Amino acid sequence: MKAGGNACPIRFPCSGCGSYRPDPSHLPAIEDQVRSLKANLELARAMGAADYTIRGMEGEIADYLNAIKKMKAKMDSMPDEEPHEVEEASKILRRLRAGSAASSPVALPMPVVRAAEETGA
Repeated sequence: MKAGGNACPIRFPCSGCGSYRPDPSHLPAIEDQVRSLKANLELARAMGAADYTIRGMEGEIADYLNAIKKMKAKMDSMPDEEPHEVEEASKILRRLRAGSAASSPVALPMPVVRAAEETGA
């Protein structure tokens, strides 16, 4: 996610940013991030990191957990078939994002555009 189409001026505080609007397709990645942050938090505690560092990490984890909780609550409140449809759409979006991270560019079909003089128009 980019801040206003540009690089974010604040480094990596997405969970606490007012522009952070994840959708359910991001749930697995957010849950992975929480696990990683929790591991880093335990390491920071074991190293005797400063209290403000620990509080910052705890706050970031809490923000991500809150985002997860809100998304899951919204999914749980949906009518019967909708959560399944959202999950299917999320799988497609995750595959597309994974494919867009491929090292080679994807060729797109290009229409033939002719100048008005060539077509006689």
